[in-house]
Amino acid sequence: MLCAQGLELTLSGAGGPPSAHLSFHWNQPATLIQSLKSGLESSIGFTFRLYELRRTPWPFRGDKLVMQKTVTRTAYWDPLDGTFVVEQDDGTRRAYPDGAALLDAFFTVSQVLLSPTSSVRGRSLYTMARAQFEPVRLMPPLTLVSMVGATGSVATPWIRKDLP
Repeated sequence: MLCAQGLELTLSGAGGPPSAHLSFHWNQPATLIQSLKSGLESSIGFTFRLYELRRTPWPFRGDKLVMQKTVTRTAYWDPLDGTFVVEQDDGTRRAYPDGAALLDAFFTVSQVLLSPTSSVRGRSLYTMARAQFEPVRLMPPLTLVSMVGATGSVATPWIRKDLP
């Protein structure tokens, strides 16, 4: 059974645009390292949402979604270089010499801008965040296996923090 140990969200924005730092904690890091070294890939997606609190007599309207951003990463083992590689959805690729460095980089995302400007002052804003982790990322045509539920993935519950 796949089980997330936790998700930690930190917000900052003193003197500039607000940004987020998110860390995912998993209880089976050795299993991930082993599966990567055996030639499998793993992926994780960090999703951030910035909401503006609405005070209205109609609660069904809900809060206003100001921004949503998802950062996706894929990790694999490069047997030729003997390193772990993490590719991000923006095309950046970094290599890590050992499992500890890989886990720290793969499970943490920092300095994610929640608003392009610092025009958030005086507004009631909060952030929701979660992580979706696939310890084994299947490639087509093996994705048919995931349709019948043979693979596992972890989706953390949404966590909320008010902007400072």
